[in-house]
Amino acid sequence: MGIMKSYRLFEETVGGYDKIGATAVDFKNFRRDLKAYIAGGDAQMVIDKLFRKHETCSAFHFEYDVDDNDQLTRLFWCDPVARKNYAMFGDVVSFDATYETNRYNMIFAPFIGVDNHQKCITFAAGLINKEDDESYAWLFRCFLNAMGNAPKCIIPDQDPSLRGAVIQGFPGTVHRYCMWHITKKVVKKVDDNLLKETDFLSKLNAIVWSHYLEPADFEMQWQNLMAEYNLESHKWFTKIFQIRTTWIPAYFRDLFMGGLLRTTSRSESENSFFDDFTGQNFSLVELLMQFESAMDSQRHKNVDYNADDEACYPEFKTPLDIEKHASSVYTLTIFYDVQAEICAACFSCRVLRVEELDDEHNQYLVKDNRGMTFTVKYSRIQGTATCSCKHYMRIGLLCRHIFLVFKDENIRKIPDLYINPRWCKTKLLKPMINIPDIDFDAVTAVEGRKTALNHLWSDIHFCVAAAEQKPDLLDGFSKVIQQQKSILQNALQSNLTSPQDQIFESFYGTSAPSNITIRPPQQVHNKGGGKRIKSALEISIEQGKKNKRMCKTCREMGYHDSRNFPLNKQ
Repeated sequence: MGIMKSYRLFEETVGGYDKIGATAVDFKNFRRDLKAYIAGGDAQMVIDKLFRKHETCSAFHFEYDVDDNDQLTRLFWCDPVARKNYAMFGDVVSFDATYETNRYNMIFAPFIGVDNHQKCITFAAGLINKEDDESYAWLFRCFLNAMGNAPKCIIPDQDPSLRGAVIQGFPGTVHRYCMWHITKKVVKKVDDNLLKETDFLSKLNAIVWSHYLEPADFEMQWQNLMAEYNLESHKWFTKIFQIRTTWIPAYFRDLFMGGLLRTTSRSESENSFFDDFTGQNFSLVELLMQFESAMDSQRHKNVDYNADDEACYPEFKTPLDIEKHASSVYTLTIFYDVQAEICAACFSCRVLRVEELDDEHNQYLVKDNRGMTFTVKYSRIQGTATCSCKHYMRIGLLCRHIFLVFKDENIRKIPDLYINPRWCKTKLLKPMINIPDIDFDAVTAVEGRKTALNHLWSDIHFCVAAAEQKPDLLDGFSKVIQQQKSILQNALQSNLTSPQDQIFESFYGTSAPSNITIRPPQQVHNKGGGKRIKSALEISIEQGKKNKRMCKTCREMGYHDSRNFPLNKQ
């Protein structure tokens, strides 16, 4: 937010310019002095602040590295809440670097997952000055040191240096690419006529996005599609076909992905989220502050979702007890997905045939509304079921075909075996991953103090707003505040008029270092840091969002003016 916006916002908060106690120039000077306070101690202040956090709570984890000139080159950190979240939801992790988040052009690399509301959640973050195997491998080692266990699956971008680092850092972890990262490039790789005048794109999507094709079926349909549109020798399609086992669902139908692989890029979405809290002129101290603000925002939304789970009662669409049971176990977001499967089982699927395989097992042949048939094998003794669609194995939620069988077998509750803890309401969550040195009770206490402070501010603002138009109430509330202020001043043996340095120290959460042993990093130039060349498609999309204007040179409405008239460049 700019200086003048801050000034006007403060005016609205206090009720008038005459009550601010400062001019707009004072605001500008304060910002200048605030930046000058950091000076050459930027990196040292960040490390000092992280050390202080670790001393306050031993579950806070961070690591850093410097070069021969004592300049900061790498930094990794995660707080106890993030580590607790990893214990709950760390089975699948997405990792994608982003740029232009600080003045040194260091690469910001968050580790992202999906929580029980199917929302992005941040496990940790890092800063590196180089995009190479060594730097990424260092980050992954730090992550492993903090969490104690590697994720079951990681989804990075297609950076070649990342693949080697993943294999080195997480040798037992399954490595998959995000489908959206790959498929979004199709429109740039093929001729416009092929996209506009044929069904190529829809046919391609039907093949690559299908979870029901076996590898042999996928390969046959892919080859047929390439032959149909004369793309057998196309370099890009040949390349992505060669790495098909890393991104096509047909090759890991039985691998739990938690919805990460086929979404419109969880990490891209999270990077966009962090864009609101970062800037290319930020110091490292400012970046860390903004990251903490972003985490507060993310976690506040999570609290809201948890509150909705307890306060809201969904509308049931069937008379089945199993639907009511699902609502008591799953979060609202997950319940609506499960409800859709239950409704599909009731209204869109039918049993074609039932075979008794032996004294224990029945085999159902189920046809759904898409005209596809699947086989469900049900154990009458154990009450278990498996479906050939493998929906449960991929997502951790039962499919419509199994729900139809449960309905036929009069199963009234979802068996405990099929209730994946990661999708349960927060009060029912259980750690999936053991983090050795973290005390969850201590983490809960840290969260409790933060929540209590937020509630206190909320109560104060409510009281001020409620009493604003009632002088008697406002006077009484003011007296109470003054009394408490006096008590606090005496307890702290100080007053609230601090010197400027104390104000800056309170703002940044750390003091200016008297001795600098860790110097700020050099400004680096990474491959993602510069301005990239935009495609004609991207330029046309961006221009389409702008209003046309009159060019005084050509006297026509367009997306240029006299200064950038196209013929001037010839």
